[in-house]
Amino acid sequence: MNVHPVFAVFLILLFEPWAEGVTCAETPSSWAETSLTTVAASPTKQQGLVFRQKFRDLETFAVDVRIDATAMPEGDLQCIAGFAIGLDSSEDDPLTHSKSIRFELREGDRRGFWDIWIDGINEPRREPSPKPPGWVDNRQYQKPWEFTPHPGDYKLRVLCSREDDGSRLRFYFEYFDRPVYEFKLKRKLSPGHIGFYAITGGNESRQNTATFRQLTVRAVDDLDSFTQISARDIVLDALDLNHPALKQVAEAIHRGDRNQAGQLLLEHLRTRETPLGPGFKPEYCGTNYREVADAVLEDRYGTLGPFHTFSKTYVDGAGNTQHFVDADGTIRWDLCSGHLTRHFHWVSLAKAYSETQDKRYAQRFSREVQDWVAREPFLHPRNPDIGKLNWMDGTTFKLGYLNTSNIGRRCEMTWWPAYDEFRKSPDFSDQAHYHMLLGFIRQCRLIMNPSSFAAHDDGGAHICVAMLQTALMLPEFKESKRWEEEAVRRWQEVLKVQFHEDGSHVSLSTGYNWASLMAMENMIALYRRVGREVPQQFLDTLELAYRHPIALSRPNQGQIDLNDSSWGMIDDHMSRAYKLFPHRNDFLWMATKGEEGNAPDYRSIYFPNAGHFVMRTGWGPNHRYLFMDAGPVGASHGKEDKLNIYVDYGGQQLLASGGRGSYSGGPFAAYTGSTRGYNTILVDGGVQARTYPRYEIDGHVPEQRRWMTTERYDYAEGFHSHGWFPPGQHVEGKQTRQVIFIKGAKPPETSYWVVFDTVQPADQKEHQYEALFHSRRNHASLVDEVSKIVQCWDAGAALRVMPVVTEGLDVELIHGQTEPHIQGWHVVGEAHAPMWTPTFKWKATGTTTRAWVLVPAGPDQRWCVDRVELVRDDSNSLILRCFRPDGTSDLVYRRSLDDLEAGKFEEIELLGDVGAVSLDIDSDIIDRFTVPAPQ
Repeated sequence: MNVHPVFAVFLILLFEPWAEGVTCAETPSSWAETSLTTVAASPTKQQGLVFRQKFRDLETFAVDVRIDATAMPEGDLQCIAGFAIGLDSSEDDPLTHSKSIRFELREGDRRGFWDIWIDGINEPRREPSPKPPGWVDNRQYQKPWEFTPHPGDYKLRVLCSREDDGSRLRFYFEYFDRPVYEFKLKRKLSPGHIGFYAITGGNESRQNTATFRQLTVRAVDDLDSFTQISARDIVLDALDLNHPALKQVAEAIHRGDRNQAGQLLLEHLRTRETPLGPGFKPEYCGTNYREVADAVLEDRYGTLGPFHTFSKTYVDGAGNTQHFVDADGTIRWDLCSGHLTRHFHWVSLAKAYSETQDKRYAQRFSREVQDWVAREPFLHPRNPDIGKLNWMDGTTFKLGYLNTSNIGRRCEMTWWPAYDEFRKSPDFSDQAHYHMLLGFIRQCRLIMNPSSFAAHDDGGAHICVAMLQTALMLPEFKESKRWEEEAVRRWQEVLKVQFHEDGSHVSLSTGYNWASLMAMENMIALYRRVGREVPQQFLDTLELAYRHPIALSRPNQGQIDLNDSSWGMIDDHMSRAYKLFPHRNDFLWMATKGEEGNAPDYRSIYFPNAGHFVMRTGWGPNHRYLFMDAGPVGASHGKEDKLNIYVDYGGQQLLASGGRGSYSGGPFAAYTGSTRGYNTILVDGGVQARTYPRYEIDGHVPEQRRWMTTERYDYAEGFHSHGWFPPGQHVEGKQTRQVIFIKGAKPPETSYWVVFDTVQPADQKEHQYEALFHSRRNHASLVDEVSKIVQCWDAGAALRVMPVVTEGLDVELIHGQTEPHIQGWHVVGEAHAPMWTPTFKWKATGTTTRAWVLVPAGPDQRWCVDRVELVRDDSNSLILRCFRPDGTSDLVYRRSLDDLEAGKFEEIELLGDVGAVSLDIDSDIIDRFTVPAPQ
């Protein structure tokens, strides 16, 4: 906020000598506290005293103070309390003095801020101009100056030391083991005069009281005593000395024997029997944990995940060969190869040690723990594996750098099972033990920063579990109660924000949704492990949330690749789900791939919050399946794929996507994230470009989409209304996609889909349209030039894409194209292979409507539709007739709302704006399906 001096009160204080037992050249006098009361819009008041000369000229010194910025219990972010050093005289105004160093504090209800002003500039928040390559705009997340408020005051320190011809400034907040900010001042600084001030901003008639306590100014002779604090001492300072198990530790600290206190603490932690640790899970240590552990002893790590393809090197996204461990033994955590710094291999080391008692595993673990904690944070500017972004890992935030999503995963998944095994081992060194505890402390302190918590993201779920688990597993620490309270409060927010009423996860990903679901599973397991009753809300939310991935699973029970996910299986996930909910026979059916339990009691289904439609003939290996995404972009991992459709027959991907590119970026990654990689429509070559500012996520209310499902027909519709973006342009308009599933008399053999696409541009210009269909078949061909039907096939299955309107239509079978843009590829990470992508193109002015009949077939390639006849094409209304091999047919129509008066076709009454009429060989009605027109 802007500072307005008219609202401020200043006080400059005089200090007398007092003894505190800290190494210093001069010991300042005792000073208890003062309170400054400010009233909004009141005039400035100022009082000054002369600072003693012998302190004023120090060059290496520390200034400490405790500040309570507001007396308001709920906090007030417009109230600022601060202090300034380096003033020339008692008459100087701290807010306008050009050479002052100021440390300010604000606290609100759930969020507080510190600010540091150096020579009138808020240096920690200052962004460079221009931005360096790889700069990350963190927006509201990962801000180092934020903190979670607590009752009472806060400890602040400025440590100044001589450096060359200037001064090194180190600023500390709350925890004095390391600075929150450092700055090299190009001049020598001394305390000079010190001023305190309080500001109550705003124009409301209210007052605030800021309180300042225990100011000390000391000359520092031994700088290392301030800057080189041992891991042991940081841990001891964090203990709750009133904890019953720490009585002897407390006694040793009180008598000044910190070495003995540390040994007593470690002995307690080595031998304690409660609380119970999490144990080993195959997903966190690998079923091949011995192989993983032995590879680590040889400096080999997994290159394709933590448990696969072990090597001493890997090739990064820039094509450079990197060594995991340098020749001098330095472990390259800074390479941030993803799983490496999530430390899954630590759990493998622990599991191997538990079975063999081979001290090499404990020694390696000791080395890595001490190395990682002592050296973090790790910065990797322009990381080629993460899109050349400035990337970091550890327990701090840095402006312009993206901290990894490992923040919570370590304390949730890997550190605790590893530590709980090694803490009992004599081969786990004392120094490593202290560093492990320090790592837990710093991890949770970072998580307590409100800007670490994205309630909508799977990472938000992970940090809740991480913080709660650490709090419950380390009750000996005085901060644990606050960690626990904040973790539980945030978890309630996660449940509210991340899971829609229909059970879908806000990421709308079939991969990252499992990250939050696994966090929920771990939260429930944690409650049960420590003997707490699991809140029913946790269980109800989780049980409902499983329905979404189950419903979206393909006939082989594999998932589709929504957003940043892949086409993997879900049986392993459902095995965990069944253990939590043993009464759910459908969970068992999914876990055993249909060998046990019962299939879900629904088939086709619609998720209104997610905007996801699934049309299927049934469950099992031989059924037909279509998915349409008509929902919002998806939190954190969205792609430009609205109205995309997938088609599957018997586990064979007939219509898929362009794949999933590597996080390292590049043209193929851009392709898989853009509309070009999906089965929808481009306008003038323009893609959707709807991920920023992602207004579709926040407060998402389901659109008024129509959905119907019956025994023989389904209907779904969706809309894209954000336009398209050719280079340098924005084509405004709306696309409506309507899908009718005609199941026929003997599904799945008689089942197919009709897709209507209507585009309404906002202008009357001529536009070119492209309808894309990404096929995973090995072969593709044009059946004939007249019908322009495209057939894609291989030994597994086949698909026909039958255009209904062929006038003015061109079709191109794109396969491995790179110019003028990438098209026709299937991408997996850095690998890519050509993929058949039939592309239908046409030009139109004004509203245009096209229709496509999608007919799947098995290995025998028996088509349930022989041919399609266009019956009527006017006023953006289409009536078509699909003829089957046995002479029966289906009359399918999509009518403009302005064209509903034309209500018959050859004496067959057409009802609603969308529908189907099934006819026998004599054109008599067998069945009909009507979608009522919207009101």
